[in-house]
Amino acid sequence: MDLRQFLTRLEEEGELKRVKTEVDPKHELGAICKILNERANSPALLFEKVKGSTIPVVGQLLASDKRVAMALGLSQENVFEETVQRAGHPISPRLVAKGPCQEVIMEGSEVDLTKLPICTNNPHDGGPFITAGHVLLKDEEYGRNLSIYRMMLVSKNELTLRFTPGHDGYDFFKNAEKRGQKKLEVAVAIGVPASVYVASQFEPRIGVYELEFAGGLVGRPIDVVKCRTVDLEVPAEAEIILEGELAIPPRTSAEGPFGEFCGYTTEVVPDERVMLIKAVTHRRNPVYHNIWLGKPPHEHLYVDALTYAVAAYLELKPVYPAIKKAYAPPWGVSIVLILQVEKRLKRPGLIDQILAASLYTRSGKWKHVFVVDEDVNIYDPNEILWALTTRFQPASDMFIIPKGITSRLEPSADSDGVTSKLMADLTIKKNFRGEVAEPTGEMRERILKRWAEYGF
Repeated sequence: MDLRQFLTRLEEEGELKRVKTEVDPKHELGAICKILNERANSPALLFEKVKGSTIPVVGQLLASDKRVAMALGLSQENVFEETVQRAGHPISPRLVAKGPCQEVIMEGSEVDLTKLPICTNNPHDGGPFITAGHVLLKDEEYGRNLSIYRMMLVSKNELTLRFTPGHDGYDFFKNAEKRGQKKLEVAVAIGVPASVYVASQFEPRIGVYELEFAGGLVGRPIDVVKCRTVDLEVPAEAEIILEGELAIPPRTSAEGPFGEFCGYTTEVVPDERVMLIKAVTHRRNPVYHNIWLGKPPHEHLYVDALTYAVAAYLELKPVYPAIKKAYAPPWGVSIVLILQVEKRLKRPGLIDQILAASLYTRSGKWKHVFVVDEDVNIYDPNEILWALTTRFQPASDMFIIPKGITSRLEPSADSDGVTSKLMADLTIKKNFRGEVAEPTGEMRERILKRWAEYGF
């Protein structure tokens, strides 16, 4: 499904709300998203009238576990297992001669980014930011990469592009710099098919292309078209494409502040790279995608909850078959990992080994890793806290890594993203004195068969 087809599907399922009143992209639109984030089962939003632009804005697109599953044509009940299976069978993109993303073309002096409804989501943001810009890069050594990076509006044809150490974009730029290139070409896709959005957040090892994951997730190649002014290919069904380049050495400008995914506003970055936009192409009557970021939960974290967990599982499971499931809960702002293990495969020393091995995944950015038993629902924070309270002894069931790497945006870490890490075993140990008080599986099944009789 492209974005339009997905919006139609959401509307059919009662998961989309059209906002017909004009809204201001400066603060008002973001505030609406935040307030809805605080309410359970809130819908995706299509803002039909956005002040200063003729382009509608979609927000809260995947701001629930249910909609993340729907993006892949799955149900919540089977989304983890099916995503694991599909991600293990990537499919390369398919180059096509033309695509809807190039129905309208503006190049050179025609480029005017101010016509896009770029939002200033939070009160302390330093200006309008593109938050759902899927950045496509390639390198002769590293291959291709797709990920989301924040971009601040500088002028009609310029944006800052925030690459930080620990992300592939930073390594791609540094590699181009090392080879003596004069520029790094960049393409940005906004309003991509939902499966491409999900795939962009897998953070695989460098050299693994996220668009191949996207193909695997939907069981067919993702169609791509060649850009007009840079040597890159972009999703053919995207709503909007920006084609640009970063000069080497880069021109820089102040960037930020910005309300980030961890829930806090960053400081001003005094010398951020500036990207020149050479062309803008888009579909007729395009739809712009805005991701509100700030105090969790929010859309970005629901996507990461699945993708980061699946990526960690795929790396750990072959070595540690006891691992049953993984989850990176939205409340953990993408740096907490929960692993569930099967009781029958536990053995002495295994849990600590799994905890240590978890730091091999996701470039070691996890700050806290918890391992729980299979009777604990890893999607329910109440059950995680229950296991922490009743199955965990701080003196014996955890170890701390004094210095490690996490996201530089985690405000209690130092400015380089160096943090201490907590590795905790929340499973039942030998000589545990409790017996879980709950109905048996047989009784639960019998009750559920009569559920309607009870008037529920």
